[in-house]
Amino acid sequence: MALTDLLSAGWREFLSALQPDHRQRILEVLRDEYIDEAQDVVQFEEHARRMTYLHLRERLLRIAEEEKAHVKWLQDKIQALGGEIPQTTSTVKNGKNNWESLLMDVEEEKRDSTSMLEQLYTVVESANPEIAAGLRRILEDEKRHREEILDMLLKSDPYVLPHPTAEHGQMEKQKQAWLEQQKMEWLAKRQTEWEAAGKLIPWAEWIRERELEWTVNELPNRELMWTKRLAEQALS
Repeated sequence: MALTDLLSAGWREFLSALQPDHRQRILEVLRDEYIDEAQDVVQFEEHARRMTYLHLRERLLRIAEEEKAHVKWLQDKIQALGGEIPQTTSTVKNGKNNWESLLMDVEEEKRDSTSMLEQLYTVVESANPEIAAGLRRILEDEKRHREEILDMLLKSDPYVLPHPTAEHGQMEKQKQAWLEQQKMEWLAKRQTEWEAAGKLIPWAEWIRERELEWTVNELPNRELMWTKRLAEQALS
C-alpha cells in the first residue's frame, strides 16, 4: 500500500474515532419518545372513558389507537438496536370537566411535537435517516392529533362542571357581556344596511327577523369564537 493510502486510511480511522456514539443517543431519543407516547395512550383512553358525548369519546379513542401504533413502532426500533424497553408508570391528569381534560390533551400533544422536533434534527436526522423518517411520520400524526383535539375542544362546553365555582360563574358573566356587545355591534351594522336599502320592511318585522337570524346563525358562531379565545389564552 502506498504511503499516501496509509495516511488516508489512518486519517479516516482518526476521524471515525472522534464521532459520538450515535446508537446510544438514538436509543435515548427512542426511549424518551416511547415513554411520552405510552403515557399519552393511557391519558387519552382515560379521558375518553370520562367523555359525556359518544362522538367525542370515539374520536379520542381513535387517536389513542394511533398513538398505540407509535408505541409499537418505537418498541420494535429500540429492540432492533439492542436496547431495553423502558418501564412506564402513568399518573393520569384529569380536568374538572371534558373541556379541561381536552385542553390538557392539546397541551400534551404540543409538548410532544416540540420535543421531537428538537431530537429529530439534532441527533437522529444525520445518524439514521430511516429512523428519522419514522419519527417524522409520528411528528406529523402528533400535529394532526393536536388539531383534532383542538377541534373537539372548540366544540365542547367549558362550563359543564359537576359543581359550578365562583370563578366559572364570573367567566360566564364575562361571556354573556361579550356576547351582548357582539350582538349590539352586529345589529348596528345590519340596521345601517337596512336604512341604506330604504327600510323596505317595517321596523317590527325587521327586528323580529334579525332576532331569529342572531339566535339561529350568529350566536353559535360567536360562542365558538369565545371558546376559541379561551383555548388560545390557555395555550399561550
